[in-house]
Amino acid sequence: MWHFNENDRTVAERLSDFISDKVFDIHAHIWRVNDLGLTEPSVFSEGPSDVSVEVWRENVGKFLPQKELHGGLLFPVPAKNADVVKCNDYLISQLGKEPVIRGLALVSPDSNSEYLSALLKQPGIAGMKPYHLYSKEHDSWNSSVRGYLPEWQLELANEHGSVIMLHLVKDKAIADPDNVRDIREICNRYPGIKVVLAHAARCFHSPHAKEGINKLRGLQNIWFDTSAICEPESIITILREFGPLKLMWGSDFPVSQIRGKSVSIGDGFAWIDESLCDWGKAKFTNPVLVGLESLIALRSAAEEFGLNSTDIQDIFFENAMRLLHQDNDQGNITQQLYRHAKDRITGGVQLLSKRPENMAPDIWPAYFREARGCEVWDLDGKHYYDMATNGIGACLLGFSDPDINSAIRRRINLGSMCSLNPHEEVELADLLCEIHPWAEQARFTRSGGEACAVAVRIARAATDRSIIAVCGYHGWHDWYLAANLGENDALRGHLLPGLDPLGVPVELRGTALSFNYNDKEGLQSIIDKSGSRLAAVIMEPCRQNDPEPGFLQFVRDETKRCGSLLIFDEITIGWRLHPGGAHMALGVVPDIAVFAKSLGNGYPIGAVIGTKAAMAGANSSFISSTYWTEGIGPAAAIATLNKMK
Repeated sequence: MWHFNENDRTVAERLSDFISDKVFDIHAHIWRVNDLGLTEPSVFSEGPSDVSVEVWRENVGKFLPQKELHGGLLFPVPAKNADVVKCNDYLISQLGKEPVIRGLALVSPDSNSEYLSALLKQPGIAGMKPYHLYSKEHDSWNSSVRGYLPEWQLELANEHGSVIMLHLVKDKAIADPDNVRDIREICNRYPGIKVVLAHAARCFHSPHAKEGINKLRGLQNIWFDTSAICEPESIITILREFGPLKLMWGSDFPVSQIRGKSVSIGDGFAWIDESLCDWGKAKFTNPVLVGLESLIALRSAAEEFGLNSTDIQDIFFENAMRLLHQDNDQGNITQQLYRHAKDRITGGVQLLSKRPENMAPDIWPAYFREARGCEVWDLDGKHYYDMATNGIGACLLGFSDPDINSAIRRRINLGSMCSLNPHEEVELADLLCEIHPWAEQARFTRSGGEACAVAVRIARAATDRSIIAVCGYHGWHDWYLAANLGENDALRGHLLPGLDPLGVPVELRGTALSFNYNDKEGLQSIIDKSGSRLAAVIMEPCRQNDPEPGFLQFVRDETKRCGSLLIFDEITIGWRLHPGGAHMALGVVPDIAVFAKSLGNGYPIGAVIGTKAAMAGANSSFISSTYWTEGIGPAAAIATLNKMK
């Protein structure tokens, strides 16, 4: 008989603070022993002869002290010699006891299509449970998915919008390319099916998760349960590749009642339990039940990944509710939050270019919950492919790049504080100067607009001049806006004294002059009028248009002739045409170059690099960047540069 001892109770109490108040068990069995056709003792014959909803609730509840076991997704034991019809009859008889409980019908390739169709119409039946032991292929432990889940059952499941609880086999489970191919084909061909990959895609061997889970990316009708998984690494891999909304807790009752755990060994796994160990002779071991080991692994994964209480509630309860009770409509959370934000945050969001009204009012996702690769999910779980990079395009390697994230985690785990100087900034400066042989020194910021402002201040200090010639967009700071006011003072009477229409101090007017890209005459006019006072020309080497033949060289020659500096703004175009920046592909070398955004694959980092002569202005001017001495940005930039190289 299953035994929950004092040590189990102690461990369960320790885990209680981690578990959400409401719990839904997404993977558990109920059965009558006589229906299973067992030929030898097993965990399924150790309990009562009828393992009902009440028996499940009593035993699983012990793992969840002071918590509400709200319901479960229950299904028969897929024993090799089981009477499938009797197993399903017992399941249906139990489902009516609690309205929130759902069931999966046990199916085999020999099941009758009319019988199964009628089953799927039964109240409380959410789908089906196929199993490899019923495979038509000779060696069921190496069966393909199609060997025990025939096409006609998939068509029927798609028609009914059914859940399929899929238990993978083969030696490598989800790392097996045939399994990956079958799952991708099923999910893409039958979008009405909701596939739950049992036991974290059967990743009892955690390295298999790292090999295979990422190959399922892009599938939206797929979920994973944690049942009987006793190593956190498999769960962490799922969180990294699919996020917490695709993960659900399951007890795998009655496997949960086995004393021991599953562990990765070599290229496989083993169940360390009473069949393998004499616990009485294990001097330093005090084993607990598999259900507790699985909860311990889930807690370790959640802590390592940094999940919050909302994520935990999703895993233990909300994700199952959304999967099985999709009539629970909470409205459009994303748009509701944005309507509130417009009352609380000036402008609604932080960037003018990010306002949803610029794209599709009341439709465009104002906020994202998750982003990986080229995929984005909003707060309602809606899935998008980012085809336009929303006007910014900072993540050249894709959202949540694993190599960049690894570097960030290391820096965070070792400590990153604004009161300490990060040594990574020296390595980053060396890398940038190695990539740009003309550059000799660097300064760092947190954003592109700030980096441009720093570059302009350095240029003014280095030349002891004040006027800046501006071509294109370089941020929102006053020095830049002063170049774009023109002569329109119509709004002056409605502003504070001393401010121009855009809020720029009057004394800055005339210190920045604007010219157009490819307009030699426009730049020449500025130089003719202000050459002796011109500190720098700041421009992008290219953006929407290529430079006309000789234009960039003309800018380079004229700035040298009048003693001003040339600043290339590579924030938007940098790294796209050439490693290091467009100016390297175009063959024109500036005195200063500015980078941001894509330098750290989206993490806050900006850089100003230049010759020693140009950068000398930083020594005679006060520059206190918001970057200050933070280490995350440089760590991200180093990882990004190395990966792009």
